[in-house]
Formats: sequence, structure tokens, C-alpha cells
Amino acid sequence: MKTALIVCTDNRETLSHQFIDMLQENQIAQRVIASDFQNIEKHIHTCTNVEQVIVFPCIIGLPDRQLKDLQKRLQNIQKQHPQLGIHLANALGCDPRLIEMVQDRLSTALKGTQNTPILTIEGLDDTQTLHFEDFKTQSHQIPDVSTIIPDRKGQGIWARALLPDLPNAQATFYADDDRFSSSVALSLVRERGLFIYALDAQPLPASFGGPLRLLIPEHNDRCANVKGVARIVISQT
Repeated sequence: MKTALIVCTDNRETLSHQFIDMLQENQIAQRVIASDFQNIEKHIHTCTNVEQVIVFPCIIGLPDRQLKDLQKRLQNIQKQHPQLGIHLANALGCDPRLIEMVQDRLSTALKGTQNTPILTIEGLDDTQTLHFEDFKTQSHQIPDVSTIIPDRKGQGIWARALLPDLPNAQATFYADDDRFSSSVALSLVRERGLFIYALDAQPLPASFGGPLRLLIPEHNDRCANVKGVARIVISQT
């Protein structure tokens, strides 16, 4: 069923164009429209090629008086457009997941500003620690990962820039305080692997697989695409 999503706030200009584009790119609906509350009717009247319209108040709280007014307006619009299913979604509200997002952003900010290493590489002869700033100075940069993997975003670096060239070796990637690990032939990782380390020039958030997201394009083992990589151990096979 073809759907239009109208994302609305008190002032349309406060809505991030990047947020609206992201909703559209992820195919949340056939159409995604940014609107202020006053112009919802105008945008619904343009929805001639969809079967239903969902109005989403993208605000933390919607006062009772404003909610009742919006419900009444949508009922009147529904009478004008009986062929459309017009629905009102709950406001963004104080969803507990917002707290998790805030914690995620705080953690990411601290990792980007404090002298805290985000990756440890344990080689055969030595151990190396890297901070966020260290990644930006390495060779083999990938300014836009989406040019290689269309459904991924961020700035990356080819794994060969960080990992040694050793024959008959494997790399074990540890994540989530070592509660998850995956081992891959070192030669394969150096040939195809990449790390996403930043998003919009800031440290990659945990919600996107930070501090490091390992991806190995065209590799048939999905478990090898490790989120939250914090430690790599190189060993001889």
C-alpha cells in the first residue's frame, strides 16, 4: 500500500534535511514530506498518488489542546478525501530509546575528545593502540564508504593500512568487551576489508557499529562484518 509520511513540527525549518533524506533513502514511505503544523492540509492535498497518509509529530511532547486540534483537523480532511486513509502517529515523546541515543552520543563525544584509545592491535611482536585522531592521518582513506557499499555511510579506511602483511596468519576481531569475536584470514581482510570509523567527521556512534565497524565486501560470512571492533589479535596459523 502506497504511503506518504508527513513529518511535522511547529516550524518546518527546524527539521533536519538530512533526517528527511535519511527517511526517504531507507524507504520508510513512498513519499516523505516535511511540514509545519499549519500547512499539513496543504501537503495532504498534494498526496494524490498514495493510498494512505501518516502524520508524524516529530516533537518530544504534544500538548493536549494541540493534539485535540490536530485530531479535529485531520478528521475534517478525511471527509474531504474519503479515498485516503489518514492516520495520526504518536508524537516522538519521551521514548526510553531516546535516553539510549543520548548516552550513545555522550560516549562517542568522550571517545573523540579524551585520550582514550578506540582500537588495540596485538601483533606477533608488538601491540599498537590507536585513537580517533590517528585514523584520520592514516593512508588508504575512504572519504565516502557509500561509493563502495551503497547502503553504508561514513568515512572509512582500508584494513591494509592498519594490519601487517604476514603470510599464513589470521586476524581475530573482538567486540563488545570481548563478548564477541570473529576470525578471518589476514590476507582476505587486507585484500577486501575496510573499517568505518567516522560519521560526519565525528567518531562513529555505537548505534552505527562504532567505535569501528569492520566490513568485508563480497565475503560470504556475514559474521565477519563485526560491529564495535575494539581489539584485533594477529596470530600465526
